[in-house]
Amino acid sequence: MADWRLWLPPALGKRRFRLYAAGHSVAVIGAWIQQVALSWLVFRLTDSIFLLGVTGFLLNIFYLLLGPAGGLAADRLPRLRLLIAIDLFLSACAGALAVMAASGVTSVAAYLAIATLIGAANAFEMPVRQTLVRVIVEERALVTSALGVSAMVFNIGRMVGPAIAGAVLAYFSEAWCFVLNAVSYAGIIAALLAMQLPPEPSRAPGGVAAQSFASSMSVILAFPAVRYLLPTVVAVGLFATPYVPLMPSIVAHFFDGQSSTVGLLMSAAAVGALLAGGYLSLQPRYGRQIRMMTTAPLVVGTALALFAWSRTLPLSALLLALLGGGALIGANATNSMLQQSVPDEWRGRVIGLYSMSFAGTAPIGGLLAGWMADRFGLTVTLTLNGVLIVAAGVVGRWRLHNHPEALRGLMRSLTR
Repeated sequence: MADWRLWLPPALGKRRFRLYAAGHSVAVIGAWIQQVALSWLVFRLTDSIFLLGVTGFLLNIFYLLLGPAGGLAADRLPRLRLLIAIDLFLSACAGALAVMAASGVTSVAAYLAIATLIGAANAFEMPVRQTLVRVIVEERALVTSALGVSAMVFNIGRMVGPAIAGAVLAYFSEAWCFVLNAVSYAGIIAALLAMQLPPEPSRAPGGVAAQSFASSMSVILAFPAVRYLLPTVVAVGLFATPYVPLMPSIVAHFFDGQSSTVGLLMSAAAVGALLAGGYLSLQPRYGRQIRMMTTAPLVVGTALALFAWSRTLPLSALLLALLGGGALIGANATNSMLQQSVPDEWRGRVIGLYSMSFAGTAPIGGLLAGWMADRFGLTVTLTLNGVLIVAAGVVGRWRLHNHPEALRGLMRSLTR
């Protein structure tokens, strides 16, 4: 009889990572519950689509503004204690939202202020947490599998969390959604403490930390993985993700305008991303990553451009599944390569730069796409975005294949 463990992602063979995956799953579901409830509450209080967009903007723009600072903190400060402190702060923010909602606070400025604090804290949480993944999983070759599992967790949370939020909002109130998220952080904190991670090596707070931003960037950009892989990630974050805020308008103009159609198309993208995360999680090492990274943008751009012209719902759902899966493979494979190819003392700053390049560019891309769609139409906007992604992917492939020293440097950094 075949060993059932052969069908599990290799990273889950490590006890510490199993604890992490379980705790992180609870926290991700809680975060999605809160995000849906906060958006619902702001819209209920104001009936303003603009303020709804502002809420999402505040939750994400700090990846762009504070990504490098979060990465520097991950490199300079004790990562485990810092991550627990950030999780406690985020839990306190959720608790504040619960108290405000239960008390009947109607000032939207107060809720936007908490959203600002949450967005800023998340900009530090992401690089700190991801730098710990390498320690949790114990082997550098398992980073790809670990990030694939994390992607699966995120997309499962993206499907489960809003469903729970909808039920709680229907039968109770927003305050209980915020309570659920506040409590959910106990899962990841308990998991982090139960891992009993080895003591972290001391890091001198001077020296590198005192370097100017420009000098730090010059060092980071010297790594082949950063110099040759991140530009394509920027293109995907800037031009592929804006379809999400545009989806209600897309459904209204291309299809029947029903909310159920919005849910169907968004679920199709989530399913594609979930399947892609499952595929990445089964990768035992980095062998196929370069091929995946250079092919993914071509798939994403082509799917987006074809989606712009599709008026058939099943075809559109299939194209969005391809887009969601391709975007996840491209972004996560790049993230994995970055983490495996830089020294540990620079890992946090490189991840901070990655979060700035991908998650941080999404709000800017949303604003640009909204402006373009208002003036030139959805079809032109989505088509142009798709073409730009394909162009970035072609240039990225050309740079790697026509600069053998870059490819050799990248492979040396992975195998050192």
